[in-house]
Parts: sequence; C-alpha cells; structure tokens
Amino acid sequence: MSEEVRQRIKAGEQVPVGRMKIPMIDLPLGATEDRVCGTIDIEKALTEGVKAFEPGLLAKANRGILYVDEVNLLDDHLVDVLLDSAASGWNTVEREGISISHPARFILVGSGNPEEGELRPQLLDRFGMHAQIGTVKDPELRVQIVSERSTFDENPAEFHKRYAEKQNALTGRIVDARKRLKSVQIPYDFRVKISAICSELNVDGIRGDIVTNRAAKALAAFEGRGEVAVEDIYRVIPLCLRHRLRKDPMADIDNGDRVRQVFKRIFAME
Repeated sequence: MSEEVRQRIKAGEQVPVGRMKIPMIDLPLGATEDRVCGTIDIEKALTEGVKAFEPGLLAKANRGILYVDEVNLLDDHLVDVLLDSAASGWNTVEREGISISHPARFILVGSGNPEEGELRPQLLDRFGMHAQIGTVKDPELRVQIVSERSTFDENPAEFHKRYAEKQNALTGRIVDARKRLKSVQIPYDFRVKISAICSELNVDGIRGDIVTNRAAKALAAFEGRGEVAVEDIYRVIPLCLRHRLRKDPMADIDNGDRVRQVFKRIFAME
C-alpha cells in the first residue's frame, strides 16, 4: 500500500479495489536503472507540461514475481537497486524535482551458471531457497524431453491443451495451500532444532531460520496437512541453507550434504 492510498483510507475515502493475476516480470541483463526504478514521463512533460512519474519494472513486479536470468551477470548498480528494494519493500525515485516512493514487494527468482561468475553474497542471501539443477543423465528421459519439445514446437496450442487438466489441478492445490498456510503449525521443539542447525553451520543472521520455518510450513500446507512433520524440514532445509554456508575450497562434501548430516544429528535420525 502506497502512502497516497494509506492517507486516502485514513481520510475515510472509499478506495476502489480490483483483482489481477500475480504478475511475473522479466528483468533483462541490459536494463537501465531508469527502466528498473522508473523515471520521468517524457511524453506528459512535453505534451502537457507537467511532471509525472513513469513506473519501472519494480513497480510492475509489486506483489508478484521478479525473474532475472543469468542473475550472476547482473550489473552492480542494478544489484544495489534490488538489494535496497528487497530489504525495505519500497522503491524511492528522485528525478528532476520529483520524489516518489512506492511499494516494491516481490518474490525474487533468478537463474544462472555459477561457472560464468559468482553472485554477490549480499544478493545471494536475499534468495530464500537455492536449487542445484544438473543435466539429465538417463537416456530414456532425455529422449522423452526431446520428444516433448518437438511436440511443443509443432503445435504449442495442442501441447498446452494436453496438460491443461494437470495444470489446473496444480493451480487448485496451490490456491488451497495458500488458504491453509496461516493455520499450519510448527512445534516449538522443531523451531529450536532448526535454529540449532543454523547455529552449528555458522549461518550468518537469522534469515536462514526464518526461511526454513516458512518453507516447511508451506510444504505441509501444499500437502494438505495442518502441522509440520520432521520429513518436511528434512526436504526443505538443504534448499534454504546450502547457499548460506561459507565456502571451503578444501571441502570434499557438498554443502547440501553437510546440512543433511547436521540435520540427522540434531533430530536424532542417525
């Protein structure tokens, strides 16, 4: 909610409310800071002689998803912008005598090849979860993927129609899970053990604790349960903590496996 809308509500005005699909906005690598943050609306300035704000990608992504491909190659000045918005949930623009702030709360999703460049630790920490994706090795599965891709290229509409029922069922599960999420409980003992794992792994800050608790509750809600189980935490905690561990060039074990080892010891699963 912007400051303008908040003031109108305080004044007792009736504010119109609309519904829309959750937006998913792509942030290109070559985007300028003005395109991301917003800038002066030149058209209105020239035609009407007034100063007006033209929203950028951060405004469009508010309450939605901001996707960055090859996020590890993103320019430093754009990384700084993302860090500011991700930390505060607001974007402030100062341009040509105009000062405006608007909400910029979004889910940040990024992809990239770590061999092409490292991601700045400050931005890496802003990603709640980290998944490692490798190339499929099973020949039969590779053939199936190639076949499906060929089918899509030949007739995209028919391809979408074939999977529409499954997609709608998945959408329904997600909607139900979002409604159920607030009522999902996680036992106090589990929360203590999650924090103990983060402490033993020397995870900086408490963002790892927070994300692990949220992810475990989300998984339980998605699977239709009202309370988090140990298996839920075991499934999500490597994703939540893997990228938060300090890198040891001499280590002979994957960070995800390190997390699982400590988890099994803390939760007495060995």
